[in-house]
Amino acid sequence: MAATSAVGTGTGTRSATLRWSRAHGIQFRFAFARNGPAIASDAFKQALAAAGVGADTPATVLCDGDAGLWRLQREALPKATIVLDWWHAAVRFEHALQAARGLGAGTADKRLTNEAVRGLERAKWRLWHGRWPGCRRKLAPLCRWTQRKHVCDVAGIGRLQRHLGELLGYLERNQGALVHYAARRRCGEPISTAFVESAVNEIVARRMNKKQQMRWNRATVQPFLDVRTAVLNDTLEGAFRTRYSGFRPARTTKGQPQQPRNEPHRFAYSRPDSA
Repeated sequence: MAATSAVGTGTGTRSATLRWSRAHGIQFRFAFARNGPAIASDAFKQALAAAGVGADTPATVLCDGDAGLWRLQREALPKATIVLDWWHAAVRFEHALQAARGLGAGTADKRLTNEAVRGLERAKWRLWHGRWPGCRRKLAPLCRWTQRKHVCDVAGIGRLQRHLGELLGYLERNQGALVHYAARRRCGEPISTAFVESAVNEIVARRMNKKQQMRWNRATVQPFLDVRTAVLNDTLEGAFRTRYSGFRPARTTKGQPQQPRNEPHRFAYSRPDSA
């Protein structure tokens, strides 16, 4: 039995999910509006407790690098294994590679382009294989190379320099969460917060961000989030039954009462960025 928690982001929202898996990995979602670090921390701890996850529970936390989400992890799951989401790192590499491929556009000399692309691809390969020091040894000289006199006037060098600086800074800020991604992939372990993004889309984005012309604020969004997650978790009917004893009885199958679920859940919460 193992617990896996992951934190990540979605369009127009801040989200974090805990995925608790035993047999079938039933997914459970939780959502709240962010109204300050203390409230977010308390809500996250309550969510973990509801899923049966304590501070000492073996867990892996995946995050896109957001400092606030790492803070939640340190407060609630200080002993967890932390993993920087590969997708967010790979996207930053791709931005730098696109800038490198555009160096000296319109000229016949491709030497600078080839040099920059080759260096970035080698750095990415090293990161994928868990060799962060080697990755940094490739990226840092590339950053210095973009500042040399013989390339400072090349078309597109400023864009490459900006993307390289952002990439290196991003990886350095999250170096404690850089892992051997290739090995994790081979073992079937998660390296991406993609399932977080889908939870965000289910809970928030489809209704609030996809041109639905709906409005909300911090005071009114929480009841919506509570109902939405209860519907997705298939717990709304049970909540009504607990509160109102006269509510319709549970559905039956072939004359037998519906059995309660015993499986642990995947657990998710989503925090809208702004109101």
